[in-house]
Amino acid sequence: MKSIYGILFLIALFCNASYATHLQGGEIMAAHISGQTYNIKVRIYLDRQQGGGAADAMQEVTVCLGNGTTRNLPRTITSPVPGSRSIIAVDFEQQYTFPTTGIFQISAAVNNRTGGMLNLDNSLETSMFIWTVIDTQVANSTPILPYLAFDAGVRQVFSVDLKPTVADRDSVSVKVHRISKPSPGTCGVRMPDRSYLFPNEISANGTFKVEPALNKLIWKAPEVVGNYLFAMVVSEWRDGVVISESYREGTINVSDKPGETVEIPPYESAEYGNPVTSVPNVSSSEVSMAIEAYPVPTDDFVTVKAYSKKKAVIRLQLIDMSGKTIREISTLSPAISVQERFDMRHLSHGIYIIKADNALESVSQKVVR
Repeated sequence: MKSIYGILFLIALFCNASYATHLQGGEIMAAHISGQTYNIKVRIYLDRQQGGGAADAMQEVTVCLGNGTTRNLPRTITSPVPGSRSIIAVDFEQQYTFPTTGIFQISAAVNNRTGGMLNLDNSLETSMFIWTVIDTQVANSTPILPYLAFDAGVRQVFSVDLKPTVADRDSVSVKVHRISKPSPGTCGVRMPDRSYLFPNEISANGTFKVEPALNKLIWKAPEVVGNYLFAMVVSEWRDGVVISESYREGTINVSDKPGETVEIPPYESAEYGNPVTSVPNVSSSEVSMAIEAYPVPTDDFVTVKAYSKKKAVIRLQLIDMSGKTIREISTLSPAISVQERFDMRHLSHGIYIIKADNALESVSQKVVR
């Protein structure tokens, strides 16, 4: 196995060499100074091995402050990232006083996101869009988390430490997130990039999720060598209300390296959580589609989860007993899982069919309204 993964790694390395850039990830932090004044810090992770000259030449970052104002933040501190031989964390920061109280999206679009990512098409042609949302109606600073991690081994456990430093003693939650992209315009609004796949969707195996009890993001475990993008959103809570949200993006380089390997667990959706329970044996060659709909019966909405063993465009249909398709939804790109909600409130009481297909096979489940 090791020799096979070694060959695959060399192929991936050769194919991705022309796409390599120095940009490896980023995040934005806001520290409350006084009144409406905050220290805005943009942290960019750069790979000196892939682009030392470009990393050294990067001296400022333009940020949108959420109120129509932009600022060029100067470079202040450069630090090595623990555990990495070539990646550095570069901080760009400046104080800013918001003229009014409110909820503001502070964002930055950084060009030349690293290319050749296995889980994002044409990644080199996109900008890394990082953001944080703060509520200046309450005095607070966004949580500070440890540096990101970037290196993983085949069939080994990859983890990112998420234990936060919170100046305000607020509670913090972290969840994995789709890669963000901006809406059109100079200062775009954050949107999920639907062409993005979570790392464990490439092999349709294993788990990629936050383990709250461990304060870690854990990927158990990479199988395919190459480079991956990942993202998370850190939410800060006070008295049951979200007072800040911060997006963090990074890359994972999976290589065939020495280390203890683990058994790969069954695939679990990174976005929706929990294995699809209607797949009793996902390793079976006979299982290629599965569907789960709940609650049944329902008076209002029914949630539908569908699983395709191989990446494909998945179509969901809500069909009445006469065979009429009432609603149809398809994924925008090939995927191995999808979750949607069908609104049943306007339908007559009776039995309906939820159908899922992937162009090769279809499965269905009855639901009762």
